[in-house]
Order: sequence, then C-alpha cells, then structure tokens
Amino acid sequence: MRAVLFAQFRTLFRKPWGFIALTITSILFSFVLGMDGNSSRVIPVYQAGDESVTEEVLDILETESTHQFRSVEKSEVIRLVKEGRATAGLFLFDDKFKMVTAAENGSILSLEQQVKKAYAKRLQKEKLRESGNDQATVLMKRLEEDLFDVKTVSVSSEEVFEYDNQLHALYGMTVFYVIYTIAFNVIHILTAKQHGIWDRMILSPAKKWEIYTGILSYAFVLGYMQVAVIFGLFKWGLGVDFYGGFLKTLIVMMAYVLAIVALSVLIVGISKNLPTFNTLVPLLSVSLAMIGGAFWPIELVSNKYMLFFAKFDPITYVLEALKQVTLYQGTMTDALYPISVLLFMSVIMMGVGMNLMERRND
Repeated sequence: MRAVLFAQFRTLFRKPWGFIALTITSILFSFVLGMDGNSSRVIPVYQAGDESVTEEVLDILETESTHQFRSVEKSEVIRLVKEGRATAGLFLFDDKFKMVTAAENGSILSLEQQVKKAYAKRLQKEKLRESGNDQATVLMKRLEEDLFDVKTVSVSSEEVFEYDNQLHALYGMTVFYVIYTIAFNVIHILTAKQHGIWDRMILSPAKKWEIYTGILSYAFVLGYMQVAVIFGLFKWGLGVDFYGGFLKTLIVMMAYVLAIVALSVLIVGISKNLPTFNTLVPLLSVSLAMIGGAFWPIELVSNKYMLFFAKFDPITYVLEALKQVTLYQGTMTDALYPISVLLFMSVIMMGVGMNLMERRND
C-alpha cells in the first residue's frame, strides 16, 4: 500500500498544476463571493430620535447583537443598502425603529428580533428608573446580566436562521471544488484498468486491497490537504472569523472528504470508460452543489422536491455540520447527526462502487 501511495505522490510532485489550479480557483471564488461578508455585518444606523434614548438602544445592541453598528447620516443608510454594502439599515426613534433592507432573509429577521429586544430592555430600565423603588438599582444590575440560562434545542427554523456570507462562500466553494480534486485522483483506478496497467499491478507483490487502499488514501489526503490549506489561509491570512470552531471544521471535513472519495468510487464503478467518468463528475458536482446549498443557503429553498433530494446530498450535511460548530458555536456533539449521515453514505457508496468495479473485472 505504501509503495502505491508514494508512487501517487511522486506523480503529484512531477505534475502539481491540476491540484494547484483547483486550490487557487476555490480560493478566488471564496474570496470574491464572500468579500463583502464583513461589511455586510456592519449595520448603518441613523439616530432619528432623542440622542440619549437612541444611544442607549445602540449601546445595548453593540453589547448583545452579533452585528456591528455604525452611526451615519440618513442618506448614507439608504445608499449603503442600495449598493449592497450593507444587508440592512436602521432608523432609530424614541419608541420605534424602521429597517431598510434590499431583500429579506434569515439574517434580517434575526437582526429585527435583536433590535426589538434592545428596545424592550431599554424600556425596562426606564420604568425602573421612574419607579423610584429602593430595589431599582439592584434590578437594573440584574438586567445587565443574563437572567435566564438559555439552552438551544434546535437551530433549524423555516423562518429564522443565522447567516454569514463570508463563511458560506468559503464553505460552499471549498466543498464544491474538492469534489474535482478527489474525483480526478480516484480516476487513476479507471485509467489503470483502461490502459492495462492494472493487470501488471495485480501481478506485483502488492495485494489488490493494498492497491485500492493506496489510491483511495492518496485521494483522501490530497482532498483534505486542499481543504486545510484553504481554511488556514482564510483564517490566518484573511482573518475570517470561524466563531472559535476552526479545529472543529477540520474534523467535520474529514467525514465529508471520505464521503466524496466513496462517491468517486461509485462513479468509477458506474462509468464504463474515461469519457463517461469525465461527463458524470461535473454533472454530479454541480447538481449536488445546487441542491445541497453550496451556492446559496438551503434555508432559502422552499421547493419541496429540491428539499427532498437535498436529504440524499452529502453537501447538505457537511454544511449543516459546519454551521453547527461555527455560526451556532455548538460542540461536536451538535454536529454528530450530519457527520453520522456522511459516514453512513460513505459506507454505502464505497460498498456499491467497489462491488460494481469487481463485477466488471469478472
């Protein structure tokens, strides 16, 4: 197995351009599509009401909200939203607020709830100050603290969901392009069989399972290496916020890379020749990316047929797991279900694919 694995890496060192090209392409698309990710989280605010009131609301928002807020002029709020440099703008009045948006999504609904909560909290403080109660000071201090321990049971909702444009672009493009990196290295099995190299390999001291394991291990390592390089570049080079879950994302991606290796084996098993394989890979990869939510959040999809097919798409589950450990700041336990599904898919696809390949040999 080691001899086969080393032989694959020697080939990579001689011709690394395919791997480099796919990695750079993934980085470029992730950067271009997510370049406004940080700016879109900065919400322009115009304080239309009494400054002392709106300033208090703004202080609460800056403390408790996941967004950043910047006070600007009235015309600037509308301009930033129109140009797409902000997902929403706020007009703060004494007892109400107005929101300017270009399109409604889960992030906007989440922001609206945060602003309502800030107004409610400011009103509570005001009533306490007016009451003149001896306990008012104590109660106001308690308002500054978390009065309840909130345990999140489920983060999936048809109406509200957390969204980070920069992270979604990074995840989506990475899981999409790594399919090509893995598939066009698993293809070495089909190439060897088509060119008669496989028969000579079988006659060598290496056992058949060692040859399979060597090629598939190489595809896994190369695919995972691409993921680690891209994630590492965006974290330490571009300062992308992984919400404290960077190492968890790397663990999650192991299950996904394994699933794509298994999918590639299945495609090899179905393909009769190289042209068939080269046709199926881009067709399936684009379809899986569209259905699984790599190009846009799956939460925005309402078509019941698309959602049904998404249940059989590995991209659906890896994106869910990645969001659990970053956006929702969950533990690996929270991502256990999608990871388990990915591992189950890997076993099924690998088993069927290997069976098809061996039957063709017979």
